[in-house]
Amino acid sequence: MKKEIILGYEVERKKIKNINLRIYPDRRIYISAPLNLHTDYIENFIRSKKGWIDEVQKRLDNLPKSTELQYVTGEKLSYLGRLYELEVNNGNENRIYFNNEKFIMIIKEDIHELKKKIVEKWYFEKAKVLFPKIMDKYLNLLGERTEHLSIKKMKTRWGSCNHRKKYINLNLELVKKPIPCIEYVVLHEIAHLRHPNHSRDFYHHIEKYMPDYRQREKLLKEYRIY
Repeated sequence: MKKEIILGYEVERKKIKNINLRIYPDRRIYISAPLNLHTDYIENFIRSKKGWIDEVQKRLDNLPKSTELQYVTGEKLSYLGRLYELEVNNGNENRIYFNNEKFIMIIKEDIHELKKKIVEKWYFEKAKVLFPKIMDKYLNLLGERTEHLSIKKMKTRWGSCNHRKKYINLNLELVKKPIPCIEYVVLHEIAHLRHPNHSRDFYHHIEKYMPDYRQREKLLKEYRIY
């Protein structure tokens, strides 16, 4: 392997067949290319992706930072792929609601852990309604069934499937992502009921019911799991 700078980007030469480009959550760009591929071809590839790179990096700039939220007025909360401002007020109850323009939190005491629990409970209640609806849609479409759906926070995966028990787990964090991303994860896990691994047949099965799954998968990779 060797590295070189092409059009201002670091490119790693490897024993591969195609050019690969990844944008990480911290905005870093990784490009790998075949060892003997002519530089002109790589330059043309980078130029063709410049608009997409700029778009993704701009979207990443608008995402909440990886530092933990303090849940104070002016911060942004994610919901279904968009960011909404949070307004915090003192009151005689502890709750949060969403008016389609911003989140409004009312609290008795200004305690960080309390505010965090209020927000996470709101997300869970929304996911508990939304995720089963999407699950039912794709279970019916594929003619499959499950025994149990679990919604919980996961650190490394958006979802998982136990095909023997017919259990599916979905990451609570998905409720912050766009609907197309949620649908892709749901279909991905349901497809594992028939194809437990990530074989070619598995992806052909997904593509049959979601022809644009690659675009959805790419969009999901632009988001990080908190």
